[in-house]
Amino acid sequence: MFGQKPKFIRPGDDTLYPIRNKDGVVETLLNPSVDVALTVDSDSKSNFVYNRYHHLPMNTQRQKLPVFQYRNHILYLLEKYQSLILIGETGCGKSTQVPQYLYEIGHRVCVTQPRVAAAVTLAARVATERGEEPGHTVGYAASMTSARTTDTGIVFMTEGVLLREMFASPLLMQYTCIVLDEVHERTQMTDVLMGLLKKIAKKRKNLKLVISSATMDAEFLRDFFNLTNKKEVDRKSTSVIMSMQGRTHPIDVFYVEEPVADYVKATVDTVIKIHENEPFGDILAFLTSQEEILSALEVLQQYAEENDEANKHRRHFASGIRAASVSVLPLYGTMPHHRQLKVFQMADSNVRKVILATNIAETSVTIPGIVYVIDCGFHKLPYFDPAVGVQSVCITAISKNNARQRAGRAGRTSRGKCYRLYTESEYDKLPSSIPPEMCRSNLASMLLQLKALGIHNVLRFTFPTPPPAKSLISGLETLFALRALAGDGAMTSHGARLAELPLDPMFANMLCNSGEYGCIEEMLSIVSMLQVDGVFLSPASGKGNINAKISRRNNFEVAEGDIIMYLNIFDAYLNVRTKDTSKYKKSCKAWCQKMYINYRVMEKAYEIRQSLEKLIKDKFKIEEKVFEGPDLGSVFR
Repeated sequence: MFGQKPKFIRPGDDTLYPIRNKDGVVETLLNPSVDVALTVDSDSKSNFVYNRYHHLPMNTQRQKLPVFQYRNHILYLLEKYQSLILIGETGCGKSTQVPQYLYEIGHRVCVTQPRVAAAVTLAARVATERGEEPGHTVGYAASMTSARTTDTGIVFMTEGVLLREMFASPLLMQYTCIVLDEVHERTQMTDVLMGLLKKIAKKRKNLKLVISSATMDAEFLRDFFNLTNKKEVDRKSTSVIMSMQGRTHPIDVFYVEEPVADYVKATVDTVIKIHENEPFGDILAFLTSQEEILSALEVLQQYAEENDEANKHRRHFASGIRAASVSVLPLYGTMPHHRQLKVFQMADSNVRKVILATNIAETSVTIPGIVYVIDCGFHKLPYFDPAVGVQSVCITAISKNNARQRAGRAGRTSRGKCYRLYTESEYDKLPSSIPPEMCRSNLASMLLQLKALGIHNVLRFTFPTPPPAKSLISGLETLFALRALAGDGAMTSHGARLAELPLDPMFANMLCNSGEYGCIEEMLSIVSMLQVDGVFLSPASGKGNINAKISRRNNFEVAEGDIIMYLNIFDAYLNVRTKDTSKYKKSCKAWCQKMYINYRVMEKAYEIRQSLEKLIKDKFKIEEKVFEGPDLGSVFR
């Protein structure tokens, strides 16, 4: 059983998305969302933007977006209702165009994004469309960086920044419309903002809310933002749904007859089977990680070479399908942008693209030309265990919503096929949706922010999905241990200081206490390095990878652990940066290249350190404690 290639069961009469007319006949439809211009990768480690209409005038580019035809509908619904639930797939233009439509009719608009990169990129794009630089009509405000004035009409900001603005203006009187974007990700901060905005909407009847999502359950959001009392049956609902999702073509779903032992190997086998037995069309295969993708990529590239060689002597496969070449392309968040671009470019004539992707291809990007989807049935999910106090990323089964979303990638341009590497009985056992981040993460930071906003009874807060009691208790215990909360649950002065720092309470506590131990400079460097990812470069070649590991071991690694290693890296980078301030970019880039360090990440860590240093030394006035005796630290440094 485990050594055989996967065998699939033919689908029944009903496809995944049956579209039938009155006579019960399946119709062939043109998908209105095929003409998608912008494709935004909202993966946490990438802010890639692909614009297939970049050669056209800016006004024409805007009109090519699917959202353009819905402009009047959106404005009409916002006039009649307080909250608008806007459902539209990635790339339809809702993030860049809707804020402009609102600004054009006189609103002061705030647009929230889950990530810094997305906020800055979108602000730059909208400013370009309006023919100006960011910081005037269109601005942004993100962690440690901002470009806006008091007259800025459209502000893109991270969710954390909007939460901090509530400290100064609890009812957000400076805005008349708030757009909550990328709600389908259901991050912890998104859920907190949804609860807070619902409270604000009850107080400010003239405040308009736009809840924008790619796949989220629209009815759930509509019911949550409906401020009408359940007893008042006659009153009209205050929220409404508008969907811009284009209808997809029918999709045939295939399940395996028996469970597969190795889904990476089964993915490779299925790709080969499709290529040699199915009509021409691009293939999208979902895997869980970069490691799995590179493993499958190696095998398929070897197959592609053998296939190209064999095609010189044949015109058709044994199945009768016309022989074609294969181009295998990986897609994951940490890839350089020029390599991500290849996924969206058209292949040469008679070349079938095979794209191996993580779940960023599920909602974050829309790849044109996909006809076949292979779903491994797994993805990576971060999970916090309150009993142990440790967060880990584990591979777990997807939900039914994820499975439908993955299958839907195949029906954009023509009738598609989805091959699921699990049985139909296993699909029936899958949960309808994955639990939001609020239910599987550390809640200490979120609880601290709510306390700082004056919400004392956090257990009665209106969360969209209430978190487990264990996680709430663990978060409160952590804050009590850090002296952020008193015995009666009230916030202490130390807790108020921790809440002001845009950091996890653990890191904020480290910085606030560093003066007592005379290590402010070291703590600033360490905390800054812990805020960034991808410090080390991973060369594609095997030899380069070995050299990178040798460089890290010889220059930075120490027996004391990774924390001190990060301090060594930052100190060494700082020495190079301060030697020649006029030409520091050139010397820093050369040093990073030599040491296999990511220059952009180090610059980001440096900027974070500068901002934290201003808060710690200038605002909080924390000073180094002077110790008597010889200064042994500088001897070993």
